[in-house]
Amino acid sequence: MRRWARLAPRDRRAVLVGVSILAPVLAFSIVGKPYLHARAVLAEQVHEQQGLLRRELVLVQSVPRLSDDLSAATDALARAHPRLFPARDPLAATAILVSAVSEHARQQGVLIEVIESRPAEYLRDGLMAVQVDMRGRGDLEGLLRWLYAIETGPKLLRVEQLSVSRVGSESPADSLDAETLSFAAAVRGFLMARESPNSLGVSVAVTGDRP
Repeated sequence: MRRWARLAPRDRRAVLVGVSILAPVLAFSIVGKPYLHARAVLAEQVHEQQGLLRRELVLVQSVPRLSDDLSAATDALARAHPRLFPARDPLAATAILVSAVSEHARQQGVLIEVIESRPAEYLRDGLMAVQVDMRGRGDLEGLLRWLYAIETGPKLLRVEQLSVSRVGSESPADSLDAETLSFAAAVRGFLMARESPNSLGVSVAVTGDRP
C-alpha cells in the first residue's frame, strides 16, 4: 500500500489501465480457453455418436431388405452350383478343367499344343477359381466354335484372355484351304472349397497332330 501511495496519479492510472487490459487476457487463458476446448471435444463426441446412431438406424431399417437380398443370393448360388466343378480339391478341379477344354477342342478340330495351370485362387465365401493357360492352332471357324462351346457348356467356364495370330504370316495363304491360326488363351473354372487353397499348380503338356 505504501508503494501504491507513493505513485503519482499518472502512474496509478497507467497501472490501472494495464491491469484492465491483462485481466481479461488472463481470465480467458485460465478459464475461457479450457472451457472452449472442452466444449469443442464434447461437440465432436456428440457428432460422432449421432453418426453412429444414424448408421445403426439405417441398418435396422434395412434388415428386411437384407433378408430378401440374402434369400435371392442363396437362390442364385443354388442355381449356379450345378455349373461349378464337383471337386473340392483345386488339383482335381484343374484336371477336370483341362479335360473339358481339351474335349471341346477335339470336337471342334482345334489342336491344343500346351496347357499349363496357374495356382488356384481363393475368391470369397468358399468360392475358388482354377485357371489354365494354353497355346494351340486351328482355323477361324473352329476357334469360334470352340470358344462358344466353352462359354455355353454345362460348366461355368470363362475365357479370361485370348490372342490370335496367323501361322506363317510371311507367306500368302492358299485360297483353297482354311487359314491356320495360332492362339494363346486362358480359361477359368470355379468350385466350392472348404478353405483357402495353398499356391499349388501343375503343368500339363498336350501334343497332337495338326487338325
